[in-house]
Amino acid sequence: MKQWLTAAAFAAILFAGAAPAARAMDRAHFIELNKKGRELAQKKDWQGLREVLAEIGKELPAPTPNYLLRVASVEAHLGHTTEALQWLERYAALGLTYDVASDEDLKPLLSAAGWPALAARMQKNAGTVAHAEQVCTLSIADLMPEDIAFNPASGDFFVSSIRRHSLFRLSLPQAGAAECGLQELPLDEHARQWPVMAVSADPDGKTLWMTAAAMPGFKGVTKEDEGKTAVFAMDAASGKTLQRFNLEGEGPSVLGDMSVTRHGAVFVTDSRGGGVYRVESKSQNPVLQRMADGFFSPQTPVLARDGRRLFVPDYSVGIAVVHLPGANAKTKKTNQVTYLEHPDDVVVTGLDGLLLAGDSLIGIQNGTDPERIVRFHLNRRQTRIVRAEVIEQSSKRLGEPTHAVAAAGWVYVIANVGWDQVDDHGELKPGHVFTPPVLLRFRQH
Repeated sequence: MKQWLTAAAFAAILFAGAAPAARAMDRAHFIELNKKGRELAQKKDWQGLREVLAEIGKELPAPTPNYLLRVASVEAHLGHTTEALQWLERYAALGLTYDVASDEDLKPLLSAAGWPALAARMQKNAGTVAHAEQVCTLSIADLMPEDIAFNPASGDFFVSSIRRHSLFRLSLPQAGAAECGLQELPLDEHARQWPVMAVSADPDGKTLWMTAAAMPGFKGVTKEDEGKTAVFAMDAASGKTLQRFNLEGEGPSVLGDMSVTRHGAVFVTDSRGGGVYRVESKSQNPVLQRMADGFFSPQTPVLARDGRRLFVPDYSVGIAVVHLPGANAKTKKTNQVTYLEHPDDVVVTGLDGLLLAGDSLIGIQNGTDPERIVRFHLNRRQTRIVRAEVIEQSSKRLGEPTHAVAAAGWVYVIANVGWDQVDDHGELKPGHVFTPPVLLRFRQH
């Protein structure tokens, strides 16, 4: 016989039964559950959807903001107003806001007795925080600088450009000046075919690493190239291609984010195909090797202090931890993946850029409302987030930020990039205009 859950029992399953943060997800099962949930929503079978959401809650490392909103909407449809508000309270406890008035599923809650206090809390969450300082603006308004790197050997900054399919050397402004200097690198023609995504500097100071991806519909991308992507090793001075590694046989992919360790290991993520890759640049015959997969949309990979774990933000789920035992490389098996533990009031989704700064992770969170720059304080072993601190949010200069880099005791962040001004093909939306990108900074520790 089918069992009908009370609201209290439902909540108990979701929170007490949620998967421990250390456990990897069953991606295939999770996708199947979400597909079933969408079908039930279309049929307006809210009780059935409620039960599926309970199963999804068991798969997630922790309830995500989107998940909390989905459960709240189902409870609202079932007439469980008190429970729906409780789920929204959990959402607000993450420091986020949401336009409930524009959501037809949640809009009925606006007349509930408990809504005014919750609305006031969300309004407070949307307030401006501005602890960073503005270094400069970038002179090319439509540059769309996706990533930023720093070469400590030369003291140069570099930014990648989505729209210009190129790399630019960035120089900090002279005293009293408002703009940073930009000088385009003369890349080889084959390296300029597609939008340039990630850029990182090798510790030797002589090599830049970059990725490019043929994203469908973007200017200059041919139908034949769509879905292709590659990693390039470039001469830092001349921009000449030294090596190129194509991602072959993996289907449509976007090698979008990367990092280079002090030993020259290059870690790259495929935000579309869900894989994590490595190039051992100092080996005699370096290759692009898959080391982990099963992610939904992996972003900037960051090596932990112990050198044995790789933090990888999985955009819609949380911060994954890829364990790097050497034996797996010999057997060509992908490495174990778990998820970083964190308190219930800390949100770890919507992360694009990630940077390790001592015992904290600097997160560029452009998939939350509000978008923000966050410092996640870690325990000494870097196995758990203990608290989060918002550095910047809701400021006009922030716009949509993407990535960060450390240099000379500072963390520099590319902000107001312009992704919010373009459509899915990188073209300016009607009625929108590009405004100059911004370089922000704050102290590393």
